[in-house]
Amino acid sequence: MLVDENGFAVLHEPSLGNRRPATASKGHFTGHLMVGEWPGRLLYTESLLEQNWAHCLDAHPMTKVLREQVAFEWQAAPRKFRTHYFDLLVEQVDGRRIAYPVKPKARLTPKFMGEIAQVAQQAKMSGFVDDVRLLTDVDLDPTELSNARLTYGMRKPDAEADAAAVDVLGVSAGVASLGELTARIGLGARGYRALIRLVRKGRLRSVRHERLTHDTEVFHVGEPA
Repeated sequence: MLVDENGFAVLHEPSLGNRRPATASKGHFTGHLMVGEWPGRLLYTESLLEQNWAHCLDAHPMTKVLREQVAFEWQAAPRKFRTHYFDLLVEQVDGRRIAYPVKPKARLTPKFMGEIAQVAQQAKMSGFVDDVRLLTDVDLDPTELSNARLTYGMRKPDAEADAAAVDVLGVSAGVASLGELTARIGLGARGYRALIRLVRKGRLRSVRHERLTHDTEVFHVGEPA
């Protein structure tokens, strides 16, 4: 159970999915994570690949709302309708809706590709989504995933450290390493975690595409739009 600094329970929001995966399976991985602002909303995953992509999409600056198992009724043949469940769906900050089927490359059979092409065409033509983008294990960026998992693990707010980090950014200019900024904050690991939260919120951005460490150089990009 999540609790706040006073010991009171902190409740997450329920899943928005149209179908709930099995909570346990002998044949494959099942799991869940909390997405969105702390304490978050429950999101179920049916594979490790889905969970990895959910982490990346949840951490992406364009993501406003992330949902799973979103139902779409499509026409497979004359007078024959079926329901497809998109593994993940993102409502972006610019208002666009992007649906994501998630599948290992080894399982991209001609039958699946033919069916998902029909589903994607109908989903876009009907206005259900603006685009459909297939996500595979080959497309997954290990650096992006590592940073998404790191920022996810440090997302719990710390009012004192978060305020101190913002104050330090207010008097800092140019490029500095996360280690240097941590030292300026003066709260040790709490200050470092506060900086990681600012990276996740888009207030800090790394100079290079690399895994976040104390040596990572970052710059302040101000309040998000």
